[in-house]
This record gives sequence, C-alpha cells and structure tokens, in this order.
Amino acid sequence: MEAGILRDQLADLSKGVFISMPVGTVLSALILAVQLLSGGGPAAVLWFAVVAVINGARVVLAAAKPDVTGDRPDVAGDRLSLYGLLALASGVAWSFLALLSDGYTTAQAPLYLIVLAGASAGSVTYCTSYAPASINFITLPLLTAAGCVLAKGGVENYVLAFTILLFLGGMIRGALLGQSRFRETSRLKYEAREFAAEMERNSRRDPLTNLLNRYGLEQAIAKLGISDGPFVAMLIDLDGFKSVNDTYGHNIGDDLLVKVARRIEEHAPRSATIARIGGDEFVLLFPVGQSPEPAGELASAIIAAIANPDPELNSVCVGASIGIYQSDKPRLTEMLLKADFALYAAKRGGRNEYCLFDAGLDSALERKNCIERDLRGAIEAGTLCSWFQPLVRLDTSAVVGFEALLRWRHDVHGAISPPEIVTAARETGLLSFLSETVFRNCCAMIGELVRQGRQDVRVAMNLSPRELEAGNVDDMILDGLKAKNVPAAMLEIEITEEAPVDRDRVDEKVGRLADAGISIVLDDFGTGFSTLVSLKDSRIRKIKIDKNFVRDLAKSLEDQAVVEAVIGLGRTLGIEVMAEGVETDADRMILRSLGCMIAQGYLFSAALPMRDALAFDATGAAEARFEPRRNSRSGNAA
Repeated sequence: MEAGILRDQLADLSKGVFISMPVGTVLSALILAVQLLSGGGPAAVLWFAVVAVINGARVVLAAAKPDVTGDRPDVAGDRLSLYGLLALASGVAWSFLALLSDGYTTAQAPLYLIVLAGASAGSVTYCTSYAPASINFITLPLLTAAGCVLAKGGVENYVLAFTILLFLGGMIRGALLGQSRFRETSRLKYEAREFAAEMERNSRRDPLTNLLNRYGLEQAIAKLGISDGPFVAMLIDLDGFKSVNDTYGHNIGDDLLVKVARRIEEHAPRSATIARIGGDEFVLLFPVGQSPEPAGELASAIIAAIANPDPELNSVCVGASIGIYQSDKPRLTEMLLKADFALYAAKRGGRNEYCLFDAGLDSALERKNCIERDLRGAIEAGTLCSWFQPLVRLDTSAVVGFEALLRWRHDVHGAISPPEIVTAARETGLLSFLSETVFRNCCAMIGELVRQGRQDVRVAMNLSPRELEAGNVDDMILDGLKAKNVPAAMLEIEITEEAPVDRDRVDEKVGRLADAGISIVLDDFGTGFSTLVSLKDSRIRKIKIDKNFVRDLAKSLEDQAVVEAVIGLGRTLGIEVMAEGVETDADRMILRSLGCMIAQGYLFSAALPMRDALAFDATGAAEARFEPRRNSRSGNAA
C-alpha cells in the first residue's frame, strides 16, 4: 500500500510542476526585468539563469515516465527525494534575492517580497501531495527575508519580520496538512481497492473448503482456450452425506466436506480446476493431457478415497457417485448438464459408482430435453390427455370406478410414460398446470357419468405429497368442483406414499379435501414410507395394494400372505382394499378368495379414451375372455 501512496504523491506532484514551474519562471523573469530597468547587471541575469535551469530540471523530472508500477516503495520515494532536493536548490537560489535588493532595502524590495510571497503560496498550492517540495523551497528565502527586515530595525520592520515568520509557519503547516490529507485519501483508496479485491476473491471461493465456487469456476473456465483441450469434467456427489448431518450435526458434516475437498485435491491432476458448487457437490475439471491415467481410473481412485472410513463417523458410511463428461470446448453449462445426467445414471447403478456420458446417455438426454420442450404445447393442444382404466368388482364384474392415467404420443419419441411426463412437468414448473389439466379431465368424466345416471361410480386422479406441499392444488380442486357443480363424492384422490418435507402442510391439505367429501386413497400400498402409520389416518378411505404384490400372486405364497394381511388390516380398520396390476384370471381368483373385492389391471382393460371407457362393459369383457376357453374345450372333446 505504501508503494501505491508514494506513486500517487509522485503523480500528483509531477502534474503540479507543469503549472507551478511556468508561473515561477514568469515571476523570476518579472524580477529580472525590474532589476534591469533599475540598473541591475549581470548578477540579476545569472540569478535568473540559475532559477530557470532548476525549474527546467524539475519540469524534465516531471516529464520523465519512470517505471513505478511495482510494489517497491523506494522507486517512487527516490523520485520524490529528488524533487525535494531540486526544491531546496530553488529555495537557495531565491534566497539570493536578498543580495539583489541589498537586504531588501532598495525601492523594489516591497515588490520582491510580494513576488516571493506569491511564489511561496503557489508552491504550497501545487505541491500539497508532497510537503518537502514546498517546504524546502520556501523556508530559506522567507527566513532570509525576515532576517533582513529584522536587521533594519524599527517597529514597522519588526512587525513585518514577524508577519513573514507567521506566513512561513502557516505555509509549512498548510504543506504538512495537505500531504497528510493526500496520503490519507490515497490510503483509503487503496484500502477500498484491497477490500474490493478481497471481496472479489471471496466471491469466487467457497468459504468452507477454500475451493472455487460456481462463480469462480465460471471465471476459471473463461480463461481456458480450445487449444488446451479436450477437457474432462467430473461431477462428484456424496452418497449418505445427509445422514452425517442428521446423526452427527452440521459441524461434523462441514469437517467432512473439508476432508473430501482435500482428498479430491490429492488425487486431482496437476493444475486441475476444483470447485464446490453445491452442498455436497464438487466439480473436477482438467485437460485430458494433464492426467496420467484414464478418467475412469481416476474416478475410481477418488471414489475409493472418499469412501475410506472416517474414524469420527462410526455409524455412517459416506460414498460418492461421479458423472464424467469429455468435451473439446470448455463450456460450463454444457459440461455440468451432461456430467449431471451421467451422475444420475451412476446413482441408478448404486453407491460408489461412476458413469461416462456416452452416445446412449446423449440420446436419452436429447429425449428428456425434447419432452420438456414440447410438454406445454402438448398439454395446451390436448395431445397429452387422460385415459381412464376401469376399476371392477370381482364378485359382480361391475365397473365401480375409473383411474385417470396420462397418455401422450410424442411425434418423435412415441408413447411417453406417465412417470416421464410427471418428471418433465416438475422440471419445467408445469406440474400444477398438468394437475389442473388432469382434474378438468376427471370433472368431464364425472359429468358424463352423472348424465348417464351412474353416480355410484368414482373417478380417481393421482397426486403426490410434494404436489400438495408445494402448490395450492387443494384450492384448485375445491374451487373447481364448486364452479363445475361436480359431486365431490364421485372424486377420489390417490396419494402415493412419498416422504414429504412438510408433513403438517400436506396433512392440512389432505384434511380439507377429505372434509369436502373427496375420497382419499393410499396408492402403491406397501412400497412407500410409514405405511402402517398411514393406516391410522381416519381420512384414508381406501388402500390400493401395489402391483408388485399382485402380479403372479397365484405363484407366490409370500405375496399371498402379505395381501391377506393387508386385507385383514383394512377390514379391521374399516378401510376398503383394492388391488392393481391384475393380469391373470388365477390372480383374480386368489384375490377374491382372500376377500379383496375391487381390482384393476390388464385382465379387465387397459386405460381407455373417455368415450370407450364410458362404454366399457366388464361383464361382456369377462364373457369374451372365457369364450375362447369354452371353444378350446369343445374342440378337444371332439
């Protein structure tokens, strides 16, 4: 900082010299002219020449552009000292003004004193940044003038001498104050710059691990050139880190993140770029040529290092999954997007795995992007619609309900599965729009059922706890039922057993829907969270046994035992039980024998467009299903 302050003093002083030196030369020329007109001779010319030479030297010094950009304070300090010496030389020269005026006793003496006072004031004015430049100049001439005036004697001269000394003292004080203020201003400027630079550095760094953050990563990648490539980007995500925070607290979790950062650094190639861009997400970026081993081997080594047991974490095992993407050009958004896609492919393979982004993943990512891009248009155009799968009583084959299921045939990718549709809607912020569309379709179906006099048939739509938690879907449903004059008792809400973040908020909304007369169904029973606890909720009117327990039920005694237990629980608690995924007549018969009276599945019908669903006759479908068997038996008998 001191070097910068001295540089500022030097620059300001040099700027002032280009004003003060011409003025000083003009004043000395004025004195020369007066001397020549009053009979002065060579002494005045010599005096003027000396003053002019010194002034010229100061101008030359100011005009020179020394290299003072470094941090060494002595560079600018030497130049300032030279200014001070030249100022002292000029002061000595101006002191000889007393000789030209015979000790300030000639008739021109008052004029010379005025000129000297003006030159002194000008020096202080234009040299405020460096006090010695003005003090060295004014001290000797003014002291000489005061001494000469004082030597003449008399009250008036004593007063004049005292005035000159006061003037000298005031000028010295002004010079010192000016320098002090200039240096303080300069110091504050450099402190502000250092603070701004520190803030800039901190804005690029993760304060916990001292790795780059996302902004710092962007800045680092911007400095890379295509010629440095190709590049490998690894997105590293910890497995099991949440359990560390939950079990041991955030302080231990933070310590673990620091250890992970150091382990990544230990295995990273030379000059690699490492960043922490999320809670437990790290990025490792490096040119392929800098790594002595293939990306897959490096990823395995990093995973092994991170998974190495930590003595402070006795009950929690932490691992890592890594997504890897290689690119010729350093483009952060593209690299992170594709590495992230590879990362989730690795997570699907289990813990402590890595995955390279390849042509297959590229095709899958393009499919995902295409679905997300076209989703809104499909909803608005009606090409994404709801089909309805019948719910059938096993004892009478009567249709007692329908479940609304999403259907979308994409122009490029063909049939898109409902989970893909819901995921795309969640990623694009269209989930509430999608839910509202499904709700309107259900209302339309209920309206047709009412017109046919089938008020005993219910229509179900699916909602996840996260939908209930995040939006105002309960208001949308209740307001919609009222506006469309749709009987609430004919609508069912099937809620999948995901674990919501805010259970109280979800319970409140489920309560509002149940209080309005809407039937609440627990979907995919047996595969979610807190299943038995959910059964205690008095608002649950029906549970749906997941298809994984129903498919091939006739061949699995274990599944039969589970299904029978669930049916028994439902009967005890007064909750209706139904099964999904019924595909064979044998499974249907087992379910009926176990006491389950309602089911859905391909055995009865796949999901149908609304018109076909309304016309569906389960009894006729059953007869058609058994007719080939009768024909087959007749043929064998013949």
